[in-house]
Amino acid sequence: MSFSPLSAGECTAVGAKACVLYGRLLSDMDYWEILQCDTVPEIADYLQKAEGYKEGLSTLIAANAHRAELEDRLRAVPIRRAEAFMSYLSGPRRIFLRAWAERFQAEQLKRVLRWLLSGHGNREEMRASLQEMPLITLPFDALLSSRTFDEVSESLKGTAYYAPLKEPLRALSEGRMNLFPAETAIDALIIASLYRAALGLPLLERHYVLELVGGLVDLLNIYWLYRALRFYSMGREEALNRLLPVRHKARFSLLRSLSRAKDLDEFWSLLKETPYTAAFGDFPPQDELVLERSLKRFFYRSSLRAFRSGSPSFHTMVAYLMLLEFEVMDLVTIVEDVRYGYDRRMGALFLARPIIPEGVVSWQ
Repeated sequence: MSFSPLSAGECTAVGAKACVLYGRLLSDMDYWEILQCDTVPEIADYLQKAEGYKEGLSTLIAANAHRAELEDRLRAVPIRRAEAFMSYLSGPRRIFLRAWAERFQAEQLKRVLRWLLSGHGNREEMRASLQEMPLITLPFDALLSSRTFDEVSESLKGTAYYAPLKEPLRALSEGRMNLFPAETAIDALIIASLYRAALGLPLLERHYVLELVGGLVDLLNIYWLYRALRFYSMGREEALNRLLPVRHKARFSLLRSLSRAKDLDEFWSLLKETPYTAAFGDFPPQDELVLERSLKRFFYRSSLRAFRSGSPSFHTMVAYLMLLEFEVMDLVTIVEDVRYGYDRRMGALFLARPIIPEGVVSWQ
């Protein structure tokens, strides 16, 4: 166990900073105001005046803002905020924050793979947006210059992504597979690294962080088995082989039992034996959007509970960053609703943040 004046100072500094930044998150009223916007430029203009987003959107010309441009800027906000904490930290805390931030770089790598497979998207726009993103270590210039998946694999040599992606990229190059194996290999690498980084934290700081990251691991594993049962034609061994290589409270014995469920009713009865029954609800879902909303809200509430627990410390920063990520996720959802003319009254029901008490529409 490591506890020294230096480590205590790190924890206090980032915890206090997180408390200040938490005050800049959007209010329920902000959410309702944004939901009432009629265009993407209106949303951009509103957010440019919000304390938590005006810096990240300062160079955006709101009147000409397009959906993709605004969403890219929004998704960069959490990683920029993480970078601001990095200079306070050292040792295992810095390693954890770097692992947390790596998820954003991994998403950009998946974006490059999708671009190469589909041929859609502007390579130079992607290159420009990546140049502005902090904490980038992958050779994206070379990746975006690749014409084949073999060239992508060659560009990844010397990185942590090379070994897990070698076979999926070879299969893509030969036209034998879609992107699913490559994307799941990236997710497995990143989430497992994050969980192991949480295990490496000093004991006094590990509890709340491990509950959040471990909860994420378990929810992803259980949700994968649910989707394998409901949507995919694959054997239980194949489904188990695609699980994340780490476990938290949902041990392998439980996951194996879930994989053997003959139908959704049996699957749900097994879920009642886990700490995650509240995330999935009492009955199998009639609507996938409702289930996804339940999972997001379970994790949102877990993050909020962790943020409010104990004195401001390292876990406060981690919980704040997760709450910010959910806020950005909600903003992207609202931008999509506005851009494509969806019913925002109904859209409000499916946000990670529960701004409608008990799910009742209360339009202001």
